[in-house]
Amino acid sequence: MQRILLLLFLAGGSTLVAMSSPLPLPPTELVPITGIITDESGEPLIGATVLQEGTTIGTVTDFDGRFTIDVTDDDPHLVVTYTGYESQVIQVGSQTEFQIVLREDSQTLDEVVVVGYGIQRKRDVTASISSLEAEQITEIATPSGVQAMQGQVSGVDIVSGGGRPGANPTIRIRGRRSLSASNDPLFVIDGIPQTSGTNAIADINPQDIESMEILKDAAGTAIYGSRGSNGVVIVTTKRGSAGRTIVSYDGYYGVTSALNTVDMMNGAEFAALKRESRRLGWNGTIPSDEEVFLDPTELESIAEGRSTDFQDLVLDNGNQMNHQLGVRGGSENTQFNMSLGYFDEQGIISNMDFSRYTARVNLDQRIGNIFQAGISFTASNSTQNFGSNATIGEALANNPLGVPYNEDGTVRFLPTNDGIRTNPLAEIQPDAYIDERRVTRLFAPIYIKADILPGLNFTSTFGPDVRYYRRGEFRSSLTNDNRGGPSDAEIENSQDFGYTWENLINYNRDFGSDHTLGLTGLQSIQSFRYEVQRNAVLNLPYEEQLFYNIGTAEVKGDLSSFLQEWKLASFMARANYSFKGKYLFQASIRADGSSRLAEGNQWDYFPGISLGWRIGAEPFLQGATFINDLKLRVSYGEVGNTAIDPYSTRGALQRTTYAWAENPAFGFALRDIPNPELGWEVSKTLNFGLDFDLLNGRFNGSVEVFRTSTENLLLARNLPPTSGYASVFQNIGATQTNGAELTLGAAIFNNPTGFQWSVDFNISRYTEEITELALRDEAGNPIDDVGNGWFIGESITSFFDYRKIGIYQADEVDLAASRENKEPGEIKIDDINGDGIITPEDRVIIGSEVPDFLGGITNRFEYRGLDLSVFFFFRQGQTIESRFHNGNNLLFGRYNNLDVDYWTIDNPTNANPRPNENQERPRNVSSLSYFDGSFVKLRNVQLGYNLPDNLVSRLGMSRLRFYVSGQNLWFSSEYDSYDPEINDIIPSTKIFLGGLRATF
Repeated sequence: MQRILLLLFLAGGSTLVAMSSPLPLPPTELVPITGIITDESGEPLIGATVLQEGTTIGTVTDFDGRFTIDVTDDDPHLVVTYTGYESQVIQVGSQTEFQIVLREDSQTLDEVVVVGYGIQRKRDVTASISSLEAEQITEIATPSGVQAMQGQVSGVDIVSGGGRPGANPTIRIRGRRSLSASNDPLFVIDGIPQTSGTNAIADINPQDIESMEILKDAAGTAIYGSRGSNGVVIVTTKRGSAGRTIVSYDGYYGVTSALNTVDMMNGAEFAALKRESRRLGWNGTIPSDEEVFLDPTELESIAEGRSTDFQDLVLDNGNQMNHQLGVRGGSENTQFNMSLGYFDEQGIISNMDFSRYTARVNLDQRIGNIFQAGISFTASNSTQNFGSNATIGEALANNPLGVPYNEDGTVRFLPTNDGIRTNPLAEIQPDAYIDERRVTRLFAPIYIKADILPGLNFTSTFGPDVRYYRRGEFRSSLTNDNRGGPSDAEIENSQDFGYTWENLINYNRDFGSDHTLGLTGLQSIQSFRYEVQRNAVLNLPYEEQLFYNIGTAEVKGDLSSFLQEWKLASFMARANYSFKGKYLFQASIRADGSSRLAEGNQWDYFPGISLGWRIGAEPFLQGATFINDLKLRVSYGEVGNTAIDPYSTRGALQRTTYAWAENPAFGFALRDIPNPELGWEVSKTLNFGLDFDLLNGRFNGSVEVFRTSTENLLLARNLPPTSGYASVFQNIGATQTNGAELTLGAAIFNNPTGFQWSVDFNISRYTEEITELALRDEAGNPIDDVGNGWFIGESITSFFDYRKIGIYQADEVDLAASRENKEPGEIKIDDINGDGIITPEDRVIIGSEVPDFLGGITNRFEYRGLDLSVFFFFRQGQTIESRFHNGNNLLFGRYNNLDVDYWTIDNPTNANPRPNENQERPRNVSSLSYFDGSFVKLRNVQLGYNLPDNLVSRLGMSRLRFYVSGQNLWFSSEYDSYDPEINDIIPSTKIFLGGLRATF
């Protein structure tokens, strides 16, 4: 009901905006004008828009293409528009009757999208592909293109990485398929498949992105073989164009604060909790305060009514800024696009921040009539100060009766005499705790293209990708890690170098007016090398050196180094065929050879096929004038997965310690068992889709239904300890993912010179199911693997536990004792099998982290240069196992606690158990950790104004836009935490910002 009311509110509120917009009244003296509008073949165009320029006077054509409009007699002009056709401006003069012919807009009809290894006209696409244009990406101010994608693409589930600046989100395309191997999608940037996962796009400034295409079904991803097993995100950056040189600037500055804070107990509430925890038995007496509070600081705070909110002390306002300067242009033979970018975010915790510098040069050069060459050079340097997890951890757990400062104003390291809880303010003192992570990346794909014959071209692309990573850590003596002991420091340096070399041949030709053929062939090789070295030391002679001079340390700690290499070789062929533009066919086959797998199993073949039928172009639908386009699609494809660590088939040893006589010694022990049979994990997807464009483009969208079956899972199977190994990778098990997606776009009001209102809406649903595992019963049927938390018929991550049904009450003494050997005030567990006692057989599936559905809705309003966009994002039906509640709702009266309703003899609640100093964790405390994670979030609101062209031109500019925006402004959820979207202890942030975009 809440969701329905929200949608009604959005629609109703938007309607009120439309109704309240002041519209100029037409003059009283009007002249009637009539006419007919047709296409070039003479067919009437139904629903074409006719407006008097500069007014809100308008009409649309009827079923015969006719219109009537009353215009003013002051030199009127008519603006005639129709989707898919070029607009016209017609001077009326003394004429009162018109015959208007509109020409097809070839640019609109031939709108293209980027597919793997090429482009296609959107109307010819038969695979499941979603697109985001540059305006949709930059509409949300964010450091990452992935975060901008959140909630805007059906079937794509993106979850924030938390409130720590620079944190990467998690992205899943149509759910998960693998239990042990990676479920991350492949990122392809300017045609080059990336080797660094989600980090690949984290180094790209969103303002540099022209478009992002998401390939979701196996027919679309099969051309990437094993790398496309979890979906593909194709990122195309902006390039130059022939014409005048254009200089642009895009920048904003905003202030951030915590989206939400959690309700912890204050001093008086904690004192009451602690008293209750010392009660003598569940119904006995409470000792005196002198017996309960043994710390003089606590007694003093109680006497003075003193309470410390440590959470408030460590949280502050932060800020975020972004600046982007770009230059693009070129001639017929040379086009260029250059940009410099700077992003900086100061977190809401003082020693957490993130900054990034980016530089990009995209250059394309035509050489004679045959050759073309180019480069897409990207350089980036980022620094993330990660901060200490203990800052928030200690802020929440610290006794509110403690004292944070000494009398001289310095930080008091131990707020009470407990000795366990340290002051969170100590973590954020200058140079007390440093975790600095620097990344420098150079990515420079170059290509040369040869137009061999008309329609036949060859392209060779080489894409080197170098990434340097340095992590420096320092922890002073007075931090939670060292607790007054010696300071320590660590240095980690790593480098990864990957390259992709691909040779691509394309042939495209039209045979007459009915037949279009496209052929693609590919040879590709990809290589990756990763090295890391790490040094850790203890007891530095002076702390001011941080981690920059660790050779002076008294104790040399861990020394380690690591090397990892892998290679992938591939061949691919694809054919596209179109008959009369109505019957569409695509087929592909890819062969991949992966060095990660066992010899003899390294190669496999991945086919893909898709069919499309443009029903809207059939003669029997020509009379259905409300249908502009209607396309039915069906596809099938197979993709592989080898996303496991290299050498998993080889076996390995690990260093261990022995007692040689009475002397310690180092030796080696078993670590990984070899598997010479390890082969490909394969996913097979069947997809049905329907694309539609209705009522002259007023409504458009798509419906998708799919099923993905994954076999021969790369499964880390647990082994008995007697084997000497912990686990072994084997091709065992299977999963299945089923889902449906709906995408809708609607132009509710579409007055080009007046008020406009459009809505974009998407919703997705998918289910994960494990269908086979390594374990089987006597009949050979697959059975649950309880030890790993894998269950037949359930999702990959299911929560298996006892179900809390309340708290034992005072009149249930005998029941509590007989069923669970408990007392009143303790958690009551559901007796699932009804045998009268609680045993492991009473555990059930509590829920899954897979949502029932997810999506987003964006309302956009425009009126005479002023625009407003409002974007809501939602996830519904998922279960959260809250690490946050696991650590902050222990009720044993030593550490601070969430302000919850707990049981006492005088407060017989069923919400939470009674405080008990003898139980650091209540029995079955995990049953308190499961929550409905459903939420609706106001993701983005932006109000902008584009200055009129005549004013902008007088300023020597071509565009000037000012805007204000707010993100993560509000959410609705039953899950009480910092943010229902994340399961983290660092609060998410909201931001209010202002910015401008200028083009010269």
